[in-house]
Amino acid sequence: MKKIYISGISGLLGGNLAYLLRNKYSIIGSARTEINIPQVSSSKMDILDENRLRLHIESFNPDVIIHTAALVNVDFCEEHEEEAYLANAILTKKISDICHEKNIMLIYISTDSVFDGTMLSLYNEQDNTNPLNIYAKTKLEGEHYVSQLPNSTLIRTNIYGYNIQNKQSIGEWMLNALLEGQTLNLFEDIFFSPILVNELTTIIDLIIEQKVFGLYHICSTGAISKYEFGIKLKEIFNIETGIINRSNSHKSNLRAIRPKNMGMDNTQIRKKLNIDITSPIQGLERFKELYNTQYPSMLKNFI
Repeated sequence: MKKIYISGISGLLGGNLAYLLRNKYSIIGSARTEINIPQVSSSKMDILDENRLRLHIESFNPDVIIHTAALVNVDFCEEHEEEAYLANAILTKKISDICHEKNIMLIYISTDSVFDGTMLSLYNEQDNTNPLNIYAKTKLEGEHYVSQLPNSTLIRTNIYGYNIQNKQSIGEWMLNALLEGQTLNLFEDIFFSPILVNELTTIIDLIIEQKVFGLYHICSTGAISKYEFGIKLKEIFNIETGIINRSNSHKSNLRAIRPKNMGMDNTQIRKKLNIDITSPIQGLERFKELYNTQYPSMLKNFI
């Protein structure tokens, strides 16, 4: 049984990876919040503490590290550049160095925000990056360190799904707000290619199995505006409460500049693994199926 180490194991992706893959791999991880998933070992620690992190990883001697930990609040990063740099760039370098020394496969989770959003088409892996904010710049620097490892996989993505912690992905936020009868003002001029975290987990599993290395865009097939995403979620969940208004990003008070087009092309990974990947609408249908099976409430039992 392969051994998998997950940084940020209590996060959206880390928690779902640990739960969904726990029967296939020996899984251990670290985060600032402890979780209690059966068959999974989780340690609460400050993963910016290099010595402690190194000792924790070396004691487990993993075959693969999935580096999901990051400072992802875009506006917070804009106002706390040093913290963002330490969490997203320097931490990634430290983990990359360990993987290089120990010959460990590294899977790094990056972001669709590394582009400036000026293209009208979907971005592919060969398109030039030009990050507009501190978050994206520090994540791109992390990519630089990981790309120097021959046995590494860089994944640019934009995920949503159900959290173990009392946090909300964009899907959870929209869903809960609508169920509570709130009014949402959603951007019709910002496009993205969101993928359900459960589907990304399945693809990461295939990457580990087949030892796929390189840079890949792993996202939904096609793009959708934030406004249309909310409209479709409301329709699929058959929610009668709440209101969704069209909004435009230039009217917002966001502190960090966002790219307007974050849509990505996933052709390369689909061909490499010979798989299909859902569209944004199909992903929302699966999001609803998980809700119906009590998946979100079940995850909360592990915190």
